[in-house]
Amino acid sequence: MTAKLLGPNDEPDGCGAVVAVHYGDYRYQEIWVASGANIGNWYCLGNEFYRPKVWIDERTPMEKMLHRGPEPRPGPGEIPLHPHWEDVIARGPVTLLVPGDRQAYLDGWRNGRRDLWQRMEDLAHNDPGGEESDEREDEEDDADT
Repeated sequence: MTAKLLGPNDEPDGCGAVVAVHYGDYRYQEIWVASGANIGNWYCLGNEFYRPKVWIDERTPMEKMLHRGPEPRPGPGEIPLHPHWEDVIARGPVTLLVPGDRQAYLDGWRNGRRDLWQRMEDLAHNDPGGEESDEREDEEDDADT
């Protein structure tokens, strides 16, 4: 499987889209979801070790309105309170996660159940403390006498 990295103009359409930043690197991988209630915003579900620190602009509404110049941005390891697509792609390489074919999931489930059943059968058959092993020991003792 080859993954296509997303850029500034590749924002997935619709709410509920799921992307991974640093896909495949368990130490840095983050899962992000497009908001349905807050259209245009993305929210981080976190990763294995941490959740990014949320940066809140401490300026008053009047200060924000009168501010001239570039808007202040979050520092390293921080995300805005309501991140946009630009904030997501600024975290690192982004990969769109898509669901697999439903039949693939069903086949995997069935094969997994079949494999588990077979292992349980093998364990029950080969278990030295089970009933079958006691019967075999009795048969072996009868054959020795």
